[in-house]
Amino acid sequence: MIAWLKQKLDAIGSPSLDWIQVETTTHCNSDCIYCPHTIQHSLWEKRHMSIELFDRIVPYLKYTDLIYLQGWGEPLLNPHIFELIETGKKLGKRVGFTTNGMLLTEKSIGKLLDLGLDIISISLAGATALTHNRIRRGTDFEKIITNLKRLSRIKSEKKLTKPAVHLSYLMLKSNVHELKKIISLARKIAADQVVASHPALLLDSRISEQALFNHPDRAAAWRILLEEIKTRAASENIVFAYRDPEPDLDFKSCTENVAQACVLSVGGEICPCVYTNPSLIGKTPSNQTPALYHLFQGQSVPLKPVSFGHIKTRSLTKIWNLKEYVDFRACFNPERMEAGPEVRPDLPACCVTCYKRLGL
Repeated sequence: MIAWLKQKLDAIGSPSLDWIQVETTTHCNSDCIYCPHTIQHSLWEKRHMSIELFDRIVPYLKYTDLIYLQGWGEPLLNPHIFELIETGKKLGKRVGFTTNGMLLTEKSIGKLLDLGLDIISISLAGATALTHNRIRRGTDFEKIITNLKRLSRIKSEKKLTKPAVHLSYLMLKSNVHELKKIISLARKIAADQVVASHPALLLDSRISEQALFNHPDRAAAWRILLEEIKTRAASENIVFAYRDPEPDLDFKSCTENVAQACVLSVGGEICPCVYTNPSLIGKTPSNQTPALYHLFQGQSVPLKPVSFGHIKTRSLTKIWNLKEYVDFRACFNPERMEAGPEVRPDLPACCVTCYKRLGL
């Protein structure tokens, strides 16, 4: 009776979310040159989310339509990944994740199809092996494409339409030209969508120099290229979405949708997005939080994690309704932001120096 009453009370004020992102692991089998997993390797804490911890978020998955099993690691490395997908599907939810594609074997593909996975996004950093393998070190472009062709073949044999296959292309100054080939590649592996994004978290000067938005003199030419690709994609019934090559100083929200989504970190923390995720900070032998700096508009600034509570000690509903979390989300209310700078609330410190608030 008490448990039933607590459940009913907790439903009052429960969030209605566009998605809940779950960081299933911080282990990774690649060493991408731009990733914190690589850049701060000596401090990186490698963990898998346990079934017991995931079970803490399960009662609140009914408040969203999409469960995205993704954080700062490779989801297919978590030994429980298929159980996590199965739990979400049994709840009648859409489930997806992003992968580097290296572990899409015949066996794993078969399991994903049997479970009814809805979305699988594959990370690319080039449309040729030479470019992709240089940036996403530890992965093999040709193997990834072979695996995706296998996925397409098995889907066809089983007469399945799911999962939808998305290509997630990281745009850099050195690889943006290869986007010309991405629609042909998408067609070959039966991808439904291509999303071209920027490296929003710049942890070293080499990556900062590669970011398109740090080269405003070339933005117009890149924009023309991206629009041409978008037009071609539409003619072949492929969705092509991209972030503009220039920051939008008047952007009225956050591209991470922090007002209508949240992240459960691998350690159980509820945070607004992966860029505020405590996993980014790693660990030190003394268990003290080390300083991590990133580059924003030419300045080196500290990156500090943001957590509004632990799922083991508070329900998602209670965390969501904490005053500090309510105030945080209010900063991204479009109506308040449209009202003008004189009444716009101050942005949280972690967001002031984040490119995601500039539409990137």
